[in-house]
Amino acid sequence: MKNYQRVNYRKYYAQDENGNYVEVDRKTCFASSEPPTEDNPYKQRWFYDEEAGYVVRLSRTKESEDIHRFNSTSLKREERYRNRKFACIYKDTNKCNQDCDRCKCKNTSRTVELDKNWANDNDEKDSFFTPADDSQDILNILEDKELRSILQSAFESLSFEDQLLFNCLIEKKAKKVVAKLLGITVDGVRYRELQLRKKLLSNKNLKDFLEK
Repeated sequence: MKNYQRVNYRKYYAQDENGNYVEVDRKTCFASSEPPTEDNPYKQRWFYDEEAGYVVRLSRTKESEDIHRFNSTSLKREERYRNRKFACIYKDTNKCNQDCDRCKCKNTSRTVELDKNWANDNDEKDSFFTPADDSQDILNILEDKELRSILQSAFESLSFEDQLLFNCLIEKKAKKVVAKLLGITVDGVRYRELQLRKKLLSNKNLKDFLEK
């Protein structure tokens, strides 16, 4: 499994003794901890969200163990999907010469990324392929960029707990999982969802955009 502590994140958090999330620096987040004891048999765990750009140093509790287990399962599933998605289609077939460095069919994966640059071995210049799309409306594209910018600004104005809730909603995580992550009840998750919706809709820039 990938070592997620080698990744650079935008934000680092740690849970205090009351379960609250406090923003810390990278060194504090990944600092070594005391080994498990009879009084506290739980290991130090972390919650990683590379896509959202943050990591959380969890408190050493039973709830954190459950969160860590869920997070690890999710990360492993994503890694397996990515590995299979870009795996060579000739691997373990009679077309495979078992020498990837000298393979004439290298980069023959299941997925072709149209927006990714590539280079010919005999040419130092990178090439790009951009398919034409006559249906694209430049005004719609600009409007989408504006909306993304506004949403990003609104997201960054939220507290860490609300950002965590927002990401859980986007990823369609079960309310039971979200409740454990936030240290609240399932009913509390429903209430927080309503409050989050109100906060987002009260954002002036977002409100003005939606009322255009």
